[in-house]
Amino acid sequence: MEDKYLIKVEAMLEARVNNHDLLPVLERKQILKQLKHMLIEKEFVFLEALNTDLKKSAFEAYASEFAVLLNEIDYVLKNIDKWSKEKSSYRFKIGTIEKVEKNREAYGTVLVISPWNYPLQLALMPVISAISAGNRCVIKPSEHAPATSKALQKLIDVYFLPEQVIVVQGDAEIAKKLINLPFNLLFFTGSEKIGNLVYEQAATKQMPVIMELGGKNPCIIDETGFSENALEEIVWGKYLNAGQTCIAPDRLFVHQSIYEETLEALKENIVSFFGENPSESLNYGRLIHEDHYRRLERLLTAGTIYYGGLSKREELFIEPTLLIDVNQKSGLLKEEIFGPILPVIPYTDLNELLRQNLLQKDSLVVYLFSKNNDTLNLLKKQMKSTISINHVIQYATNPKIAFGGVGRSGFGAYHGYAGYKSCSYERAISKSFTYKQMNKKFPPYKKQDLTLLRKLRKWLI
Repeated sequence: MEDKYLIKVEAMLEARVNNHDLLPVLERKQILKQLKHMLIEKEFVFLEALNTDLKKSAFEAYASEFAVLLNEIDYVLKNIDKWSKEKSSYRFKIGTIEKVEKNREAYGTVLVISPWNYPLQLALMPVISAISAGNRCVIKPSEHAPATSKALQKLIDVYFLPEQVIVVQGDAEIAKKLINLPFNLLFFTGSEKIGNLVYEQAATKQMPVIMELGGKNPCIIDETGFSENALEEIVWGKYLNAGQTCIAPDRLFVHQSIYEETLEALKENIVSFFGENPSESLNYGRLIHEDHYRRLERLLTAGTIYYGGLSKREELFIEPTLLIDVNQKSGLLKEEIFGPILPVIPYTDLNELLRQNLLQKDSLVVYLFSKNNDTLNLLKKQMKSTISINHVIQYATNPKIAFGGVGRSGFGAYHGYAGYKSCSYERAISKSFTYKQMNKKFPPYKKQDLTLLRKLRKWLI
C-alpha cells in the first residue's frame, strides 16, 4: 500500500520539477473550501477514529480538532486575496527611477510529518498554511494513531486530486524515504529528539524546515493570582487529551502564601470535571500506547502523590495526578511530561526560580496567573516564550497569533498570516528607468569621487 502512495508522491514531485506550476489563488480557495466540506460532511468518521485512537469524547475532539481547523480555514479564505496581492514601490535616485514589485512565491511541494496527540488538527493545520501560499502537500500522519491516519488517507483520496494533496501512511522508515525525496519544504511537529534526527536528514537535502517541538511550559500563580477561574483553567488545560498536549502546563509554580489552598482547589476541580473515578468518565481520554504509559508510570515515583496516581496498564489509563515534594534531580523536571501528571512546586521568589533555571526560557509558552505587572515585566525580560496571562491553551486557537517555538521548542511559525509567510518566500522584480546616466558610477575613478560619494550616497546607491 505504501509503495502505491510513494509512486503517487514521486509523480507529483516530478511534475513540479518539470513544470513549476504553483497553485493559483482561485484553486487554493477551492481546495480550502473542499477541505472544510470534508471536515463537516465526514465529521462522524473522524470523531469515531479519534475515539478509537485516544478515547477522545466527541465534545473534546470537536473543540480541539475540528473547531480550530474550521476557524482557521474561514480566516484564511477571508484574507488570502489581500495576502497574495503584489506590492510595488518606487525609489528615486539621481538619474534613475527604480520600480520594485514584490510578491510571495510558494516553495512548491511541502511534506508535513504530523504527530499522534492531535492526529487530525496537527496533520491539517500545516496543510492549510501550505495551501494558502500556493503549495501542494504530502501528509505523513503518525502510525501511532492508525484509525485517524487511515480515515485521513481514505477521505483525502476521495476529496482531492493526487496533484493537490496526498496522504502516505507508514512508520519512521517511510518518513525517511519521504524526506529523501526532492520536497521544497518540510513541516515537522513532534518531539525534540525525533525533530533533531529529521532536521539532520533534511539538512543533507538543503531543504528548509519548520520545526514545531515540545517544551516544559511553566505555569505560575503568584500571590495575587489565585482565583476559582484560574484553577479551572489550569486543570482543564493540563488534563485535556489526558495531558498529551504540547502547550499544556507542564509544571505549576505556586507562591508559598497560597500553596495549600491551591492544592485543595486543584483537587476539587479534578473531581468536579472527571468525578471520583476518572476511569469511568466519558470526558477523560487515554494514553496513546504502552511505551508512553510505561514512561509516565515511572515519573509517578518522582515525588509524593497528593491526589490521583491510579494507573491501569490494560486500559492505558493514568488518573489525573498532582505531585508534590518533587525530587529536584528527577526526569520529571528535565523532560517534557506530556501526560496527566502535574508537579505543583511552591516558591517564594520568582527571581530565584529563574536563577535556578527551573523555568525553561525557550518553552513554547509560559502561563501566568497574576494581577501584578512587576511579575509580568520580569517574565517579559527573562523568557523567550509566548506569554499567556490568565488563561491556558486558548492563545493557540487565535489565527492572529503566530504559533511556534524558539530554541528547544522549535523554529518557524504558522497559523494565519504567519503560516502563509512561512510556507512562501518573497520574490522581488527590480526595474530601472534611467533618464540620465551618471558617469561617476563607472571606473576609472578619481580621488575626489570618493568624497562626492560620501556626500551623495543616499542619492546614488
